[in-house]
Amino acid sequence: MKLAIAQAGLVVMLFSGTAVAKGVSIDPGLWEMTVTVAMPMLPQPQADTSTECITETELNPEDFNQDEDMPCDIGNVVINGNSANWTISCPNPSGPPMSGRWEFTSKGSSITGSGSMSMDMGDQKMVMDMTWTGHRIGNCD
Repeated sequence: MKLAIAQAGLVVMLFSGTAVAKGVSIDPGLWEMTVTVAMPMLPQPQADTSTECITETELNPEDFNQDEDMPCDIGNVVINGNSANWTISCPNPSGPPMSGRWEFTSKGSSITGSGSMSMDMGDQKMVMDMTWTGHRIGNCD
């Protein structure tokens, strides 16, 4: 259940922001995104594919916010041409906060990215690695 929420949150995080600052160019339209999550407690990586209508012409990590009630802190954003990377720290109401580092590269009509989130749970550290790929599949309805 938490895996599905994390996957959905990542896709929403990637594409819910409204770009106001200089970001990475992307072709607006209907996009198909595949997110793959790997965690030590999973027997194998889990993949989820979804579609989303993207209206922005730029993506900027500083604008990503998947939860208005408990937004993540985005920092150390570096945009270099068609790539971006940043750090993220998210509150967790049921435990310690999660933090990580993310990156993505856009080729206009396709995007690839990866990231890792971790949470310290006493003597153990839970790590979740994600990769994603996406491509524009047409116009929005």
